[in-house]
Amino acid sequence: MLLGACTSTGGSTSTPAPTTLAARPTSTAKLTILAPRNGQTISRHTSQVRLDLTGAKIISQTTTRIRPDQGHIHLLVDGRLVAMNYGLNEPLPRLTPGQHLVQVEFVAADHAPFEPRVLTQAAFTVKP
Repeated sequence: MLLGACTSTGGSTSTPAPTTLAARPTSTAKLTILAPRNGQTISRHTSQVRLDLTGAKIISQTTTRIRPDQGHIHLLVDGRLVAMNYGLNEPLPRLTPGQHLVQVEFVAADHAPFEPRVLTQAAFTVKP
């Protein structure tokens, strides 16, 4: 049968062990979007993301020496990365009128996520 064609007749065969990434640390950070708030309507001309971060601090160095209380901010708008910054306030790119989604993640100093991820989001509307 077809199954017999997949087995080896010349000794044992082994399947390579799956490789996994190193375990990611858990962060002590709590990230909150202060503006725009979920469900808020904002002006195209005054659009800025404002954040609150507790339990951790933002550092400007990129390093593989990861600490659970240090990292960077990644800002995504409508699923697209628009900034990797080192502050709690960031202007939004020019947005068309309508609904948008902002996602903000506190990542480790190597720019990879913590486990579990420190991620928050808000859906908002830009008025014409």
